[in-house]
Amino acid sequence: MRIVSVRDANQRFSRILSDVEKGETFLITKNGHTVAELRPRGDDARLDPEWRAAHRRLVDVLGSWPDRGARVGAITEDDKHGDAAG
Repeated sequence: MRIVSVRDANQRFSRILSDVEKGETFLITKNGHTVAELRPRGDDARLDPEWRAAHRRLVDVLGSWPDRGARVGAITEDDKHGDAAG
């Protein structure tokens, strides 16, 4: 991961973008504070390590919920349209 100022990023954007295409990640700073991250993005989000980590956390959280035995049954015509008699 490389750090560049907004000014440097602006002046060397084409070069930085070329490096990003090769897999490099850049933090862009303004007045010493990070304001943006420029990193490669694949066509398949599932290949992104951040996405995979977030997905794993979600699966872990959902798996930790207690099973209360509630099950969803088939959707009936009443579910779709309301009680016809009432």
